Amino acid sequence: MSYQKSSEVTATEYNKIWHNNWDNGTTRWDMGDVSPALRELIQDKKWELPSGLGIVPGCGRGYDAMFLARPGLRMVGADLSQLAVDAASKIRDSLEIPAELAAFQVMDFFNFDIPASKYQVAYDYTFFCAIHPSMRADWGQRYAQILSPGAHLIALMYPLSKAEEDMERGPPFLVSEDDYHRVLDANFELIHIDPKCQTHNTRVGQEIITVWRRK
Repeated sequence: MSYQKSSEVTATEYNKIWHNNWDNGTTRWDMGDVSPALRELIQDKKWELPSGLGIVPGCGRGYDAMFLARPGLRMVGADLSQLAVDAASKIRDSLEIPAELAAFQVMDFFNFDIPASKYQVAYDYTFFCAIHPSMRADWGQRYAQILSPGAHLIALMYPLSKAEEDMERGPPFLVSEDDYHRVLDANFELIHIDPKCQTHNTRVGQEIITVWRRK
């Protein structure tokens, strides 16, 4: 199921799409493992993660949230679908990862109670491209609201666009570096970018990993 080409979409329409995808077992975006670019950033390039609380919106089956979770950093995987949350929790338990380190919750990213400490890190991969382009400004503002000063937003840009392609058909909706700068620059500073990051075999040339610091 996909949006028709349009200039805006309601939150209700957006939510319905993802509930339907999970209900129908249509989760083609799920690659079944941690994103290679994230693994490379943390394991190979030794990017230092903060301590505190982290969040992965649109976490799906939770691979990335579980990878980031560690003593001192409690990750919350958020998804609209109860089926996604249940699947992520089952995988976590099978890997014997403590629930207090990787918790999965049904949550609307744009409407939930922000913890008093806010979040110290967030990871965004197939979430930015999942929302309609008309919602992107709200996406940027929401990250500014939920992340504490100095916190890191790790954003894996995907799927990168080509000029001739239709930018308003999806999901996933095509993205560009400018799309992220447009909604993040007011409140974030880009501190890391790697256009040659490791990727899944089917996504070569479509991904750039970035890290943004909350001002």
